[in-house]
Amino acid sequence: MKTLSATLAACATLGATAAQSQDANSPFSAEFSVELQSDFTVDSSAPGGEINNTFATIEGALSFAFTSQTSINSTLVLEQVIAPTSDSFLEDHGLYAEELYFAHDFGAAQVVLGKFNPAFGTAWDAAPGIYGADFAGDYEITEKIGAGLVIPFAAGQGEHELSLSVFNADRSVLSESLGKNRGRTNRSDGGVSNTSGAESFTIALSGSFGATGYNLAVQSQERGIGDTNDQTGIVGGISHEFATGSLPVTLLAELAYFDHFDGTSDSATFATLGVEAPVGPVTLSAVYALRDVDTLPKDHLATFSGEIEIAEGLSAALAYRYGKEGGDKTHTIGALLAYAF
Repeated sequence: MKTLSATLAACATLGATAAQSQDANSPFSAEFSVELQSDFTVDSSAPGGEINNTFATIEGALSFAFTSQTSINSTLVLEQVIAPTSDSFLEDHGLYAEELYFAHDFGAAQVVLGKFNPAFGTAWDAAPGIYGADFAGDYEITEKIGAGLVIPFAAGQGEHELSLSVFNADRSVLSESLGKNRGRTNRSDGGVSNTSGAESFTIALSGSFGATGYNLAVQSQERGIGDTNDQTGIVGGISHEFATGSLPVTLLAELAYFDHFDGTSDSATFATLGVEAPVGPVTLSAVYALRDVDTLPKDHLATFSGEIEIAEGLSAALAYRYGKEGGDKTHTIGALLAYAF
């Protein structure tokens, strides 16, 4: 069993250093988020599925600006890297670099080179609540090596971004983790985009018109060793905040479709619907999500969450999750304490 003490101490030291640097107006800047979450699966039709898991997630976004246009950026993540099969308390955590890239802003466009997360969809981040993003997380694209181009522009009284990325899976030492080592990615592991060169790509368009936000994207990820096909996909999403007097309501919807999902012969469809509204000091949210892979049972997710801000940057949340996944039904109660600084 790996413990968090040494890694948390390192993160605390890094955070203090970052704060001192920012106080001195240095070119170094940092933002951190710390989360402590407990999942209590109170009922499950799967044998051995009723487990309790408490884990931490710490993210640090670090940046060093060489000039006003050129910078090196990194996203460091400390999280549970192996899913537990029994009750677990702060076990199996590893620290790794999710992103490490150079960026240069030419004004009309920004170029990114290195390890980064290509744009494709937003529900994996934007869906509200503790569990709202669970299914959409299956198609989030992360930890790729390559190049990206981001072109911001204004149109129709709105701000928009067109992004293009070419990439392959990271197989460098950065694919490993400190603490609990999740292991280094190899070509023999297979998986889409795990190729010898940057043969995969995404094209994404996102933006907003007033209170309405949108995202559209396509992708093609080349098959790896052992895969039967290249994966292609398309995603579209929209969100809107309704100003209904003292009770503003935000709605979110995103739909994604894949041909040859995960390099197989299956097609797959994902749908996420979410609603969020503040009621007094508590923000309430609910999400329904669908995951439909051709040769597998259709999965369903329903969640309800309540979140309250305790102090500046500090919040707490409580949630209920119902899942029907792989033919098994689970009922989970979750609690989350989060601090951002």
